[in-house]
Amino acid sequence: MTGRLASRDGRGAARRAATALLAAAAVVGAAAACTRRPPRSHAVAIRSFTFQPATLTVALGDTVVWTNEDVVPHTATARSGGWDSGSLSTRQSWRFVADAPGHHQYFCVFHPNMQGAIEVR
Repeated sequence: MTGRLASRDGRGAARRAATALLAAAAVVGAAAACTRRPPRSHAVAIRSFTFQPATLTVALGDTVVWTNEDVVPHTATARSGGWDSGSLSTRQSWRFVADAPGHHQYFCVFHPNMQGAIEVR
């Protein structure tokens, strides 16, 4: 009889340890979820043949919105070819969700001297 009780106590202790481990993992997971911030939106003005700001650091999942404030059309085109706003007329905007980490350089197809960069972390 003593052997059966010892065996039950061993399984009970293992179950209690497993339950405690699962509860701790749930608390850690919930805490990590609470520390993530919601995606943000960042504005880039196209003004006087420049991107303002020329360099921008954003988080993965953030949105960047380019708005053309010049009287001529412009583009925001990735040097890698990964994305392109197409021609933006005066007061027209284009949105891009930062879905790949890294350093992304871009320029205006119509005015190649206009250059900018987005750092996605």
